[in-house]
Amino acid sequence: MNFSKIKSSKKIWIFACCLYLGILIFISNSAYLKNFLYLLKGIPFAKTLIEFFLIGFATFLSHLSLNKRYVMVFGIFFPQAPLIIAMCCTLDEILQTLSAKPSSSIINLLADLAGIILFYFLAERVKLKS
Repeated sequence: MNFSKIKSSKKIWIFACCLYLGILIFISNSAYLKNFLYLLKGIPFAKTLIEFFLIGFATFLSHLSLNKRYVMVFGIFFPQAPLIIAMCCTLDEILQTLSAKPSSSIINLLADLAGIILFYFLAERVKLKS
């Protein structure tokens, strides 16, 4: 990909998305290593709410950085970024069931998917510069 041909307004969304995904990977690794989960034990559904916003905001940024691209699957158009993130979330929940200390639940997956849907609609409302 030749970045010199990308408009500056588009570069901002790509940079923000890459930065945020790096932060998200750091937080995810910290969670798997149990570095900060003890802080959340006193707050009910804290992990679920945090996942809702983190995954949702990742959807928002990635959908805008991909210029609201769509992909056809089985004859139906789906937004590309939310579809990829939904597949990653589903895979993550499946892998959590296989870990030594399973922390997977259907509520977490539903919160992830709700965040993806809500923030996708928010990203659709943003007008990109042509």
